[in-house]
Amino acid sequence: MKTRYLLLAGVIAFLIAAVIHAPAATLYAWLVPTEPVPMVTASGLTGNLLHGKASALRIHQQPLVSELGWALKPWALLKGRLSYTLQSSDPKLLLAGDAAAGLGGAVHLNDFRLTGGVRKVLAAAGQPFVPVDGQLALDVSHLRLQQGWPTDGDGKLQLLGLAWTLARDPVALGDFAATFSREQDELVALVSTLSGPLDVNGDGRLKADRSYEVHLQIRPKPDAPQMLMNLMRSLGPADAQGYFHIRQQGRLAAETAAP
Repeated sequence: MKTRYLLLAGVIAFLIAAVIHAPAATLYAWLVPTEPVPMVTASGLTGNLLHGKASALRIHQQPLVSELGWALKPWALLKGRLSYTLQSSDPKLLLAGDAAAGLGGAVHLNDFRLTGGVRKVLAAAGQPFVPVDGQLALDVSHLRLQQGWPTDGDGKLQLLGLAWTLARDPVALGDFAATFSREQDELVALVSTLSGPLDVNGDGRLKADRSYEVHLQIRPKPDAPQMLMNLMRSLGPADAQGYFHIRQQGRLAAETAAP
């Protein structure tokens, strides 16, 4: 009986070692479906599950980052998570931090940083035609995603040198920050102005049922250029304090698993 258990343990250990050391490109071809196309895809894979590199990472078929390397964190397996340290060497968009997939399909990001062009990130998020540009800096202490939807976390997002690009010459909007954290059953982001010709404040709220609410109030500063004043009037009438308001709410459908 003991011999049988030892043989079984040996076979399991062999299979685990074979999977871990198998080429990443081979495992990707086996495990990732081609139809329907997954939200996240990779190409140019080298190495194995322990450590390797992808020459390109795409979201919704839009390129996000190139030269992305990974290294397995074995201790996380004891917690039932497959966890990796990620690091890109793409000068246009830098990514670094820990990403883990847990039981139930949840994805966890820890000590995670993303910096790069706003337009590139928006295109990868499925919004390639939003007429703004600038630099984005995302610092996440922790973020939990369930079926692609944020359900918990804390961190800070900065938009620097933001500009409206539909005019003949880009219209400077300024620098802004959003600090987010969990409050009861909502993920709440508080928006503020860092510098520039606009006074912006407000909040955004994400709920577990995939509904969202956004309320921003925007007021041009006295020295704001006329082009910016005209752009603000397109938002509708201002209130008694001179603020223009943006209010949006809705609910996104849950992602469906591939068959």
